[in-house]
Amino acid sequence: MPHRSGVGCLLAGALLLTEGSRILRPTDQAVVPPGPLTIVARGPGELKLDGKAVAATSPGPGALTAAVTAGPGAHELVLGDHKVRFFVGSGAPAGFRAFRLHPPGGAACDSCHAVRDGFWEFKGAALSCFGCHDLKKFPVGHTHNSEVLAECGLCHHTHGSGEKFHMKLERETACKQCHG
Repeated sequence: MPHRSGVGCLLAGALLLTEGSRILRPTDQAVVPPGPLTIVARGPGELKLDGKAVAATSPGPGALTAAVTAGPGAHELVLGDHKVRFFVGSGAPAGFRAFRLHPPGGAACDSCHAVRDGFWEFKGAALSCFGCHDLKKFPVGHTHNSEVLAECGLCHHTHGSGEKFHMKLERETACKQCHG
């Protein structure tokens, strides 16, 4: 099978991570439990839930957070041209998956991020995610070493996901991004 270079995959991932406004939590087609929901997003624009403006705060440059309580059923979040559909409660449409927060307990933004030179970025050991995750356990779930997969966010949603292990895509699909 053809293999793209690690640099090529990293550059492609970096482009995906930097384009436009993004809603990072919840992910599209997420099923969330009833009660308060913390929205995490990045980029300019007004955050809207079901067409109505949501009061958001900015914990750092380009970052937005909001706490909402949406009623049972289907909902749509919009920020700029990015849309995310999520469902509250039981009886979600086919294809929707239970959302699991990462980091556990919904840690504060500054647990992993800091503002440097006017930009919001990872800080310290959290840069590689091994500030919390055990590097020795890395080979158990990965076929490449940690140097090849240095940018965890290429495959994993760092703010939560409906996929196992917070994957952005199912494992087979994720592997094909670099292995064709």
